[in-house]
Amino acid sequence: FECIPFGAAMDVASRLSTPLYAQYRDDISAKWDAFECSTEQTLGCVVMEPLLMGAGGMKFIDPLWQRALVDEARARRVPVLYDEIASGMLRLGYMSCKDVLGVAPDVACYAKLLTGGLVPLSVTLATDEVFQAFYGEDKAQALLHGHSYTAHPVGCAASLHALDAYDRVLLKDDDGNHNKSGYFDEDEVQKLSLHPLVSESFALGTVLAVKLVGSGSGYTAVSISKPVVEHLRRHGGVFARPLGNVVYIMVSPFTKAGECRKLTEVLKDAIDAVAADQGTAA
Repeated sequence: FECIPFGAAMDVASRLSTPLYAQYRDDISAKWDAFECSTEQTLGCVVMEPLLMGAGGMKFIDPLWQRALVDEARARRVPVLYDEIASGMLRLGYMSCKDVLGVAPDVACYAKLLTGGLVPLSVTLATDEVFQAFYGEDKAQALLHGHSYTAHPVGCAASLHALDAYDRVLLKDDDGNHNKSGYFDEDEVQKLSLHPLVSESFALGTVLAVKLVGSGSGYTAVSISKPVVEHLRRHGGVFARPLGNVVYIMVSPFTKAGECRKLTEVLKDAIDAVAADQGTAA
């Protein structure tokens, strides 16, 4: 397939008429049918992390594929849940990733930046149809789940302040959407991908992620990423964590472009230092 610019890839509405969307739908439908036929089970719900798989390795997912998955689920009357615990609330530059996919879920979950990262709080939203399915006086019908911190005042106060700050401080375009640019420089991110110790890099919203070369996979593949993270802490004053062979940096929605540029430089310096220790030319 022909490569397209990142901005064009995010324009899902204009890609719905492309052959790629049709192929995505056909492939998803075929695999869905094959699973249900081979297991004699029926899929009851589709759960996805929109745009970015966080704990799965900071992997960017083509939003057109996820839109095709949602459309296929809707065609089969299967509910869709967006797990936006990490990706929502401007983490990727959007209050909700539904603004990219162009379709709202049946259930959505938010946390983390919901309070600006200050204290724990989460919220689950649902359509009226889903809500009514668990509404009634019969205990067997209810969704029996709660938590000691449910609606705790400190979390709610922090959330109200954070949401107000997002609206007051952050720039918006003519349509009232928050400005999604001005974080990490695309050219600098691309330069990182050319480093001998880097297999790929990308930035989306407040997230910068770099996948490093090395053997193994999963959370234990830290032979290269761990020394990079240690260098960031000791010499750059940046606290990061390795996610397997991926090193990522998350900034606040209020972080300025200049600070993001400095963080990118510090990350490159750390990778250069590790490369020098291992005798790899940068």
